[in-house]
Amino acid sequence: MIEPRQSVFNQQIEQLASMLSNARHATILTGAGISVPSHIPDMESAVNQFGLFSQTWLESDPTAFYRRFHREMLDPIRKYGPTRAHRVIARLEQQGLIDGVVTTNVDHLHQLAGSTHVIEVWGSIDVNFCLRCGRTFSLQALHASVPKCPVCGGLLSPEPAFRHLGGILPENLKQANAYVRLKLTEGAWRIPLQEKLADELLAQSDLTIVTGSNGYYRHTSPRHLVEINPHTTWFTPHADFSIRLAADDVFAALASKLKLTHY
Repeated sequence: MIEPRQSVFNQQIEQLASMLSNARHATILTGAGISVPSHIPDMESAVNQFGLFSQTWLESDPTAFYRRFHREMLDPIRKYGPTRAHRVIARLEQQGLIDGVVTTNVDHLHQLAGSTHVIEVWGSIDVNFCLRCGRTFSLQALHASVPKCPVCGGLLSPEPAFRHLGGILPENLKQANAYVRLKLTEGAWRIPLQEKLADELLAQSDLTIVTGSNGYYRHTSPRHLVEINPHTTWFTPHADFSIRLAADDVFAALASKLKLTHY
């Protein structure tokens, strides 16, 4: 007899809660799917639909670039903020149930939700640098219609603009500080230092919960993997089990089972 879907879901949540409670070094791996309720486009959509992370567009028409960037990225972050899943994940960290989060997202929503140990393997819009002097600034610096460096007046660029999907390190950033140079070296999809830290964290993990990721970054715990995704992904055949619901619903149920509050 096939069990009702709700019964299966309840059993999966109970199993996941038990695994989390018994794990010594649990981790979370997230991708674009977790930010869908916040109306944040994934990076492939951003590039394919309107070239959001285009060096040429930013430098040739910064007004148009930032008008679109505000509408597609910053305005949704301000209006919707972190999702329920982001907030529950932050509470899991605060309760000592996970060691940290690895994410391919650049939207900074994990930190805005309260997570403190977040490794952003594809960069972050909380890192923005001046194209003239190389100084770096936080997300708050982007709220101007066309953000400029308060020190030298140079145009500010979101960190992923020159790196994601094959961006090239501009010649005029050769004198930028070491942090920027390290993050932009060779225009890699992933940031070498961040990826190294992520690999180390996940290698020692005894449980990784993957949510919203299709598998662009594939490192997880070598012991146990649980997938949260409405769709089949690269992780599916490797998972102990998969929960086929949206992240917000699953993490809300998990929080209830673990008696987490204030998320």
